Amino acid sequence: MKHTASHLPEYPRPQLVRKNWRNLNGEWDFKFDRENVGLKNDYKSGNFLPDCKILVPYVYQVPASGIGDPTMCEDIWYRTKIDLKPEKGKKILLNLEGCDHVTRVWINGVDCGTTYGGYHRLTFDLTDGAKRGENTLVIGVHDDYSKEHPRGKQRWQSTDHGCWYIDTSGIYKTAWLEEVDECRIQGVKFVTDIHTGNVTAELTAETAGKADVTAKAVVYYNGKKVAECEKPVVCETCSLDMTLNGSDIKLWSVGAPELYDVELILTAGGKETDRVQSYFGMREIKTENGRILLNGKPLYQKLVLDQGYWPQSGLTPPDEKALEYDITLMMSMGLNGCRKHEKVEDERFMYYADIYGYIVWCEMPSIYAFTDTGKNALLTEWKSIVKQMQNHPCIMCWVPFNESWGIERIKADKSVQNFVNKVYYTTKSLDDTRPVITNDGWEHTISDIITIHHYTQSGDILDDSLNTVEKCLSYPYANHDRGAFADGYEYKGQPIMLTEFGGTAFVKDAVGAKWGYGEGVKSDDEYFERLRSLIHAVDSMPHMCGYCYTQLSDVYHEVNGLTDFDRNPKLSCDTIKKIVTESGR
Repeated sequence: MKHTASHLPEYPRPQLVRKNWRNLNGEWDFKFDRENVGLKNDYKSGNFLPDCKILVPYVYQVPASGIGDPTMCEDIWYRTKIDLKPEKGKKILLNLEGCDHVTRVWINGVDCGTTYGGYHRLTFDLTDGAKRGENTLVIGVHDDYSKEHPRGKQRWQSTDHGCWYIDTSGIYKTAWLEEVDECRIQGVKFVTDIHTGNVTAELTAETAGKADVTAKAVVYYNGKKVAECEKPVVCETCSLDMTLNGSDIKLWSVGAPELYDVELILTAGGKETDRVQSYFGMREIKTENGRILLNGKPLYQKLVLDQGYWPQSGLTPPDEKALEYDITLMMSMGLNGCRKHEKVEDERFMYYADIYGYIVWCEMPSIYAFTDTGKNALLTEWKSIVKQMQNHPCIMCWVPFNESWGIERIKADKSVQNFVNKVYYTTKSLDDTRPVITNDGWEHTISDIITIHHYTQSGDILDDSLNTVEKCLSYPYANHDRGAFADGYEYKGQPIMLTEFGGTAFVKDAVGAKWGYGEGVKSDDEYFERLRSLIHAVDSMPHMCGYCYTQLSDVYHEVNGLTDFDRNPKLSCDTIKKIVTESGR
């Protein structure tokens, strides 16, 4: 494993790095506002008596926060003191990597804005209300059990049920400050062509009305400069086009992650106003003739379903090392990637996947009510997620929907199908370099990969159900009650994958409300044979382009992981690797 030149430990935005930043994680004052009186009583100015301290970035529902109260409180307040030294021509920005669901920020009582959505980075400009010396920063958050905003695996009732778990309210990812120039880089999108060596850095900037603004990109490989380009910024955008020499083209691949470092510099009137570090990978993902191709070669994906929960901290990783550990643990089992399920993971996870050469499927957390409000919430946040994550070479595809959740009538309802197709085309308009799976599991409309979920515990039944393309496309699948396509849609030669199966639990673990899929196993030997029969059944199907095994770890009452909730493997990693790799695929 080799870090990029831009890597800073704990830095939360690995694709756009500025060295001047301040981590705000730690103890904050915290207030439950169960009567929703905060605005009326001027909590925004910090005028409230806190109920307790909370350890940011953990939500009050989980033990790691220092509170551990699972009771829903729809309105909550955070307060902290920060020392600032505002400078003319500079902006002070607050970034929240994740805060669920409606977030409002004040500094010294001055309103800095309101943002909706819990799964993308939120940024607030504190400048107008900031003063030299001590400042009072207040964050008010509203959350509830509404099914109309994206919830993912968060429950919508007061107790866990089915495969839905404890809710997540408020700040659950890193909170941090950065001081930037008014004339600054806002973002960059890298577009690469492995055949020509062309690299385009599509840069967006805030020019603050300044004239003669110029952007420059310098690309390095192993510390050696391999390309550069400088151009004026026009209408706050700039496309910096570069070409790598043939000998300089190094491809990002699974387990062999070649990466390029980039320095981006903005100047106004000849004076440097901003400098950021980034990186990119040269790689191409395509679907062709029923196969998934990475850099022109067939890619057989051996994925694990990864829900990204931890026992003490819920959706929040305990620390940065926990993110890296999950990747290296799965790789030690012979698996080459994950489907991040119903969660948009901390972006540092994507960074580690990039530098280890580990595949990630990026999936939108579901809504559970097909209303105009729900549709707008999902599509608006999904666009922000795609824009935020699209530079990570590890991401192999986009998955906006899962198992018809929130779109239950998709099989026959044209209005639902039209919305799903709108999301497909919107995703493609933002990023046409990756496959999009419209409804992972079944009842696809337009979809670049056809995906199947099947939870039999018998390898023989799995093989008999899906061992031909025709069986995979049937409605319903054999030994199942769903089919591959929604009404009016048909197979057009797409790759086929089994993206949920397994879910095997030990009988000793599946007690009370704890469960796995189907009949459990009674011993390590039986567990080994069960895993082997299921994985080998998939491997034996020549039309299958890979699989996603359920799942990485036990999650609360769902005890069907390859590891327990604390990430202790149920069989040795070498034993599982033997199963995963012995077919040779």
